[in-house]
Amino acid sequence: MRGRRGFTLIETTVAIALLAVIVVTILSAFSAITLAARRHQQVTTLDRLTRSEAEYIKSQAYTTGATSGTYSTNPASGYTVTYQVLYYSAATNPPTFLTTNPDVGLQEIVLTVNGPNGSSEVLDFLKEQP
Repeated sequence: MRGRRGFTLIETTVAIALLAVIVVTILSAFSAITLAARRHQQVTTLDRLTRSEAEYIKSQAYTTGATSGTYSTNPASGYTVTYQVLYYSAATNPPTFLTTNPDVGLQEIVLTVNGPNGSSEVLDFLKEQP
């Protein structure tokens, strides 16, 4: 029996266990990469949609007495877009933007885009009457 060469049962079991650990590690890394790629895609879509909506608002003429439903577009599936139009008042101390102020030619528009997994972006900008 001394002349026989080969692996014992213990050596073979240890080798298979090490191989299993390596395979599980590689598969979990691929899973993490897939999840990160999906999340990155959602964040990128959210950013692009926010920029697109902002450009749309900029391209529209100043609307006297605009309301929160003035700007309506069709966002991508799974994303919601909301607008809030606030009006400037210098009569208050300090000067403020409120929905109840009269329209004096300066609006603050708050654009909120909500995406999947609770992600959101808020863009706040001003529009002046020409």
